[in-house]
Amino acid sequence: MRHSHNQPPTQPRKVSQRGLLSIAMLMVSLGAFVFAALGGIKLVFDILDEHTVAGRGAQVVTVVLAYFVGWFTAMVAIRVYGNLILPILLRWATWGCLIGVCYLYILILQRMYLQPDNFGTFVKYLTLITRGLGALVGLLLIFEDHDLRPFSIPLLILCLYQLGQIVFRYVFDTGDVNPSFLWKDLILFFGMAAVSSFMLAHRGLLDPLRSQITNYFDHNSTAIRTED
Repeated sequence: MRHSHNQPPTQPRKVSQRGLLSIAMLMVSLGAFVFAALGGIKLVFDILDEHTVAGRGAQVVTVVLAYFVGWFTAMVAIRVYGNLILPILLRWATWGCLIGVCYLYILILQRMYLQPDNFGTFVKYLTLITRGLGALVGLLLIFEDHDLRPFSIPLLILCLYQLGQIVFRYVFDTGDVNPSFLWKDLILFFGMAAVSSFMLAHRGLLDPLRSQITNYFDHNSTAIRTED
């Protein structure tokens, strides 16, 4: 059976503008998050290094900028353009961020055991762990519904480890212990325990902020679909 010579040739399927923008947002978001991760790792070790004193402000600004670009473009790609690949990659990135926070917590505990006298050093440790938790929460906000409970388990285990370290330091290893340092250990312990407990309870602490973000991007997504 012969095909008619008058049959029009098959037209190649064109990629929609929406699809191209979704791919562009995917690439920009991943690239920005990679830059933020590399810069953040370098920043953490520079701050933990007692001999490094210069350029902290510029380092923090550039890392925060890269993270914000990655976060915002990820929100646009997922909430507005409906990208299906980026959520899968970001869920892995979220677990990677949790591993980084846990490792940072361990590094801080190792230094806290030595009981540094400088109060600024203690503030530096609190600032670092707070920024790490903030980066983790920011990634969790990207998803409309995400269970926080699995993320609390590693943090609770490390809180238990810190409790054992405190007991050993002030009860058994009393050779050169400074009793006045105890309040610093307790602030870090109760702070991390509170964060871990709230995550374990999964009481919807992020829901109000997540709802506002969802409403904002849903409105923009509707506007873009109308234009298309």
